[in-house]
Amino acid sequence: MKSLWIAAAFAVLAGACSKSESEAVAGAPNAPAAAQKTAAQRTSATSYPKIAIDTDAGLFWFEPRRCSVGPDADSGVLSFSMEGAGQSPDGQAVYVTLEDEDDNPEQGLEMRINVGTDQPFKTPEIVWIANDAVAHGLRIPAAKPVIEGQRITIDGLVFTRGGHERLTAKAAIQIDCSRRK
Repeated sequence: MKSLWIAAAFAVLAGACSKSESEAVAGAPNAPAAAQKTAAQRTSATSYPKIAIDTDAGLFWFEPRRCSVGPDADSGVLSFSMEGAGQSPDGQAVYVTLEDEDDNPEQGLEMRINVGTDQPFKTPEIVWIANDAVAHGLRIPAAKPVIEGQRITIDGLVFTRGGHERLTAKAAIQIDCSRRK
C-alpha cells in the first residue's frame, strides 16, 4: 500500500516538474504568480448559463458575463441588460449584447450579435441587429420580452445585417439572470 502511494506521489511530482510555468497547478503554493492571479480571476468572475439563439442559419450561443434585471434607478421602469462572448454556427467568435431602452419605455429591446470578436468595444466583422426599427423596416411585429422575476423570454426576434440580409430566431430565447455558475 505504501509503495502504491509513493508511486502516485512520484507520478504527480514528475508531471508537475515537466510542465511549463503556464501549465503549473495554479492552486499550488509555489505556483507562478501569473497562474495564481488567473485562477483567482476565474473563480471571482461571475458567469451565467449559456444562452442559445436558434436561428434559420444555425445555433448561436453566448455565456453572459453580465446579466441584470431590475427597475431603472431614475425612472423606476423595469429594464434589463446583458452581454457576453460565445460562438456562431460556423465556429466564429461572437459577442452578444442585449438591452432594452429603459430611458424610453415605448421603445423595445435591442439585441446585437457581433460576429468576429469575443470582446466588447471591438469592431466586429459582421453585426446582426434586432430592434424595433429593424422590425418596422421588415414589416414584422417587434419582439416583446416577457419578464418574470430574473427570467426573460424573448420570442419572435428577427435580425438584419445591412438592412437587407435577414436572420430569424426559430425559437424563444430563454435567459435566467438568477442562476450563476
